[in-house]
Amino acid sequence: MPKPDPYDTQSSIALMRQSIDYKHWYDREKVELKVISNTMYVSAMNPTAGSFYVNPRLMRHFFILMISLPDNISLLRIYKTFCSNHFKNFNKSVADEAETICKNALILHIEVCNKFKKTAACFH
Repeated sequence: MPKPDPYDTQSSIALMRQSIDYKHWYDREKVELKVISNTMYVSAMNPTAGSFYVNPRLMRHFFILMISLPDNISLLRIYKTFCSNHFKNFNKSVADEAETICKNALILHIEVCNKFKKTAACFH
């Protein structure tokens, strides 16, 4: 385990890495072995906020996959497909508006993203 910080705590990432590597950790107060079993770790990272550093000794246990957001033309096609399917049992006049609804929703999304910029302090 890493050296405790001034507040006598240790990195949760280091604790997670130890449980993945050794399948146990020690309770320092009771001086006994704590066995960890039947666990699964799934993680996600935000590329625009956070510390941007993950210990390579922990990262080696994960399959790392990066997917960027599709462009607006692809998003329109995806959303139009779902929306058209949803509206197929409606009146024809309503069903014909699926593309317009999707275009306007994407325009609104772009405006919201541009107005409310992400920051490390408040990235939601």
